Amino acid sequence: MNLRQELFKQDISLKAIHLIQIDLPQKQQFTSGIGVRKSREALIVVWEDQNGVKGYGECSCRPDPYYSDEFTEGAISLVKKFIIPFLKKTQTFEEVFRLLNKIRGWNFTKAAIEAAALQVIEKNSGISPFDLMESEPMKEVPVGISLGLYTELDQMEEAVKGALETGYRRLKFKISPHVRTDFFEAVNPLLFEADTYISFDANGSFGEQDLDTLGYFVNTYDSMIEQPFAPSKFDTLLKGKEKFPSLFMCFDEELKSIGDLIKLHQLGVLDEVNLKVGRVGGILNSLEIIQYCATHNIPCWIGGMFETGIGRILNLRMAAYLPLARAHDLSPSDRYFLEDIIEPKVQMKDGKVVMASLKDCEINMDLVDKYTIAKHLLTI
Repeated sequence: MNLRQELFKQDISLKAIHLIQIDLPQKQQFTSGIGVRKSREALIVVWEDQNGVKGYGECSCRPDPYYSDEFTEGAISLVKKFIIPFLKKTQTFEEVFRLLNKIRGWNFTKAAIEAAALQVIEKNSGISPFDLMESEPMKEVPVGISLGLYTELDQMEEAVKGALETGYRRLKFKISPHVRTDFFEAVNPLLFEADTYISFDANGSFGEQDLDTLGYFVNTYDSMIEQPFAPSKFDTLLKGKEKFPSLFMCFDEELKSIGDLIKLHQLGVLDEVNLKVGRVGGILNSLEIIQYCATHNIPCWIGGMFETGIGRILNLRMAAYLPLARAHDLSPSDRYFLEDIIEPKVQMKDGKVVMASLKDCEINMDLVDKYTIAKHLLTI
């Protein structure tokens, strides 16, 4: 029996699934092509087995359907109507996996259930899904920072200087058709002098009428632009590639499965992959994508959805198996939140997170309770 079969044959009992909605205040608002966010509304999934062992997963979709067609209230409804009624007091993990894969879409929700179940299995048996990886994980993971859209030049300059001084391995700027390119002209001396990789993320906000603005970033910087065009707007993508042959595209929202990855790769338009565990449906799907990227020499790194420490630690564990990535969008907890719900908080030194430090991280239930806005107890 191989490791995958052994994992799938593991029995997992179920007493209850707890859905906990929390709202973590941010230190400052964050603006992207999607909109303005002042706090992180997250859905925490807790799988409790018959012996009281608990596993935690984070559904990292947004509360609105503006990043994907998934949103928090819909995720809660899905678990209540199409997941919990079909689970049993005892089943194999393979049965759980098949149940989740029967549901079309809703990858963030399925990923959270899978992560919580796998954590219970790991606690009870010692078997981890990461055992399926053929390589050894890195001891240190390089991380970058995502910088939002700015309406004031002095705020942008301050953010750039602070990020460079902190030692991030990559600065990724949010951009949109309405971005102030003159702001970038002003901070370019800082960017070009720094030994830090610079990239951009449009969140699918550019249309055919916006190609001239996009061209500023293609022609000024020799770097990646993430999701310049809306998912499924393949016609616009081809026109953009025709106008700017050097456009180096990283896919995010468009890539929800291994099938999407293979399709984009074979069409010859995929240059790089931002892999988000939730967006592709969970850990096992992510490992499959990582292996495909490694086989075909496709640059791949782990992106984030501004997760709490629960999702952030999972993302970092995944990132540890990508030794060729320049950096991952996994800033330390204190980058965004006034308080995270894990202690000690995820920390960075010299642009890297020491993976051994995460072993001591535990969920602070007092902080979870402090920021809880709703709870749902689902039993079978």
